[in-house]
Amino acid sequence: MKIETFLSSIGNEFADEAVEELLHRCRSRVDRVLKRIRRPEAAVGVVKSPLGDLLVAMSARGIVLNHYLHDAGDLAATIGKLRLVFDPVEDQRAVKGVGEEVRRYLAGDAKALRQSVDLTLVAHSFQKKVLHKLQAVPRGAVVSYRGLGAAVGAADSARAVGNALHDNPVPIYVPCHRVISSDGRIGGYGGGAARKLQLLRSEGFELDKSAARIPDSVVWGHRGTKVYCRSNCRTTARGDRVQILFFADPREAEQAGMRPCKICRPA
Repeated sequence: MKIETFLSSIGNEFADEAVEELLHRCRSRVDRVLKRIRRPEAAVGVVKSPLGDLLVAMSARGIVLNHYLHDAGDLAATIGKLRLVFDPVEDQRAVKGVGEEVRRYLAGDAKALRQSVDLTLVAHSFQKKVLHKLQAVPRGAVVSYRGLGAAVGAADSARAVGNALHDNPVPIYVPCHRVISSDGRIGGYGGGAARKLQLLRSEGFELDKSAARIPDSVVWGHRGTKVYCRSNCRTTARGDRVQILFFADPREAEQAGMRPCKICRPA
């Protein structure tokens, strides 16, 4: 029915009300459509840190991107990817706090990283599961790729876990530097080996610049039994390796809720 015919059929006294009702319905529909297609805003800026320049993006829910910058081309490409999901708005004041938190954290302030994490940029469910589990690995501890895979029900998917970590959009806050190879080698890192060593040293691990493996001084904590041992303890030898967390020292293990083994007495 044409609008003119509709209005004439209901009489002039109700015409204005009818028009208002039609407009209201149209506005509601348009608003719903726009809400579906409109990208949320994200405050974006570059911050300085002891780990180099970081491109940071903050959504309404928290830090959504914390990217190690390599060059100007990398900056443009990363913002381009961010733009697929968010509307980037430059705001240095909004992101400044991230640089300050990273500086304090590397200086030894264990509670410096206070930003909430927003994993909106993580598109795949497996990667999201891996990153959520990774957030449960405490400061002062590392886990193997296989062990992290086991935590998400995929113990034989170390390669897939590595790929998930490589695409982590929020390193440092989601601590992919705390994942190593099963044989104790430090392993790779999206930000480079030097940054990984710097982060692990700040968390208590005794590593020099050329370190390729975690030191022999670490203690082994079992996530199931909540017992930590020396690496040469017979309890460790017969334990399930995928349940192991490697702690920088006994103090870090006990802060994570572990208790010392009664056989090797590592404390």
